Amino acid sequence: MSDVFFLSLPNADIAYRLYENPAAETDRACLLLHGAGVAGEITYSPMLPYFTQWRWMLVPDLKGMGESFHQHGDEGAVSIAELTDEIEALLTHVKWDDFDLVAYSLGGLVALNLNYQRSLQGKTKVKMALLEPASLDREDLSTLMDVRQKYRHASKLIHDTGDVELGVASFMDGVSPNRRKHPVAEATTQSRLAHRPFGFAYALDAVTDYVEVMANEPALRRAIINASEQVFLFSGELSHEALRQHYELLSLHNDAWQHKTMSACDHSLPFQKPRQIANHINKWFSLI
Repeated sequence: MSDVFFLSLPNADIAYRLYENPAAETDRACLLLHGAGVAGEITYSPMLPYFTQWRWMLVPDLKGMGESFHQHGDEGAVSIAELTDEIEALLTHVKWDDFDLVAYSLGGLVALNLNYQRSLQGKTKVKMALLEPASLDREDLSTLMDVRQKYRHASKLIHDTGDVELGVASFMDGVSPNRRKHPVAEATTQSRLAHRPFGFAYALDAVTDYVEVMANEPALRRAIINASEQVFLFSGELSHEALRQHYELLSLHNDAWQHKTMSACDHSLPFQKPRQIANHINKWFSLI
């Protein structure tokens, strides 16, 4: 277990937890970033007991989610650039410069951007494991933009109508159209994403805004991918075929990229098979 700590920044109070594993096989450190709407501890606590590669694990809440808030205290728009800068400030605060990175969905895009910004500054590139990272879910950027419009619709439903259940359902239908709609699993996902619904909606918008920039500047996504030297991509078997195809292409075209599809999983894969995913992550980060 870990206490919750807070870093006060000009535009945000960032909550984070720092876990120590005294039995770790190395003294390395890992940053773990969650997805839209669901806090860091909820996302990673099922995996943490199975990680063997890190002595230290840093689990923040991105602004607008979990226990991290705008300084003004109200929910508000966020951007991928802001979220990235706040994580960079947290890394500076804890004095980490050499670390590994595990990230999911929205957190995957923040991770990719963080690594890209660090590479522009001449810093060491970060080895990553990414679980269905936002922005890589389609090869074609115009198709990806079409997909993102479904998420824009979901966030708009929450903003305009306040109907959180409808907005979350719209998001789930967009991100996991082939999921097995078990009533308990559906209710659990609904409950997680409804914890801070407007923070969730603003997070969806942040990804869509960034993908729009990528669609207008295709060289940006290529540069971000090229800056990412060692990446393990996870996909769910029930996720969209075009997502898995793009991950396969990326693993073929980039020497130090790998792709693993988790059977019977959809976009909720970190909650569905945490132990199996942790085992794959352990193997990936044990490779030199």
